[in-house]
Amino acid sequence: PRPAGAQTVERAFDLLRVLRALPGPASAADIARHMDLNVSAVHRMARAMEHAGFLEQDPATRRYRLGTAIAGLNRTLHHQRRFDLARPELRRLSELTSGSAVLALRDGREALVVADLPAQWAPDDWDTTVTNSVPLHASAFGKALLAWPRPSDEDLAALAPFERFTERTITTAARLRAELDAAVERGYTVASRELRPLQLSVAVPVLGQDGGSYLALGVGTTWTRNAAARTRTLARHLQDSARRLRSVLVLEGPH
Repeated sequence: PRPAGAQTVERAFDLLRVLRALPGPASAADIARHMDLNVSAVHRMARAMEHAGFLEQDPATRRYRLGTAIAGLNRTLHHQRRFDLARPELRRLSELTSGSAVLALRDGREALVVADLPAQWAPDDWDTTVTNSVPLHASAFGKALLAWPRPSDEDLAALAPFERFTERTITTAARLRAELDAAVERGYTVASRELRPLQLSVAVPVLGQDGGSYLALGVGTTWTRNAAARTRTLARHLQDSARRLRSVLVLEGPH
């Protein structure tokens, strides 16, 4: 049997996920629609979460947004996982590759960006802003988190449906399986114009104690023929950085 109150806790987490996914503050009706709940239930839950600091409500618009307690948890996460110690290595990678250097952690069907250093240049034809999360199947970061160790067929099937973002996006489990197997063979993952039409990203795993992907380390840049020809060089830089970061971020022995 489920513990008493489990559904309430699950719904509270679902509400936070909804607000994270939406582009801005949301009304109780908006949240209720996304959660398939009635508005009064959302109001009750939101008031309790607001009291605890996890939500804030704009008094003028009555819309909800994430509260300051979330920012505190985020800072604690970065401190406990030591992600802040990755910044010098990300800066080195960004300068070396002229791309945006990213460290990502798996969060369900997405790769959650936990540390990033955007490229110093910003070409007009591609937005270099790093997003909070990217889908596993359409990003080099996501593929690096999936490929090590080899996922089961059930793991890949659970990612469906595979949303299409460009004509090059992988949209079947079979194609994703082939892509991941090839990535393990060469030691790095690539997403070439699969998430955005002019984006190229290359990533490698930062392996945990169990040999699986603990984090993904990657670089994103604008796709050009010259950039595509440099993927192996980018991968070598990433592999060197991943080895250095592993000694900093992956704790040895019992936690």
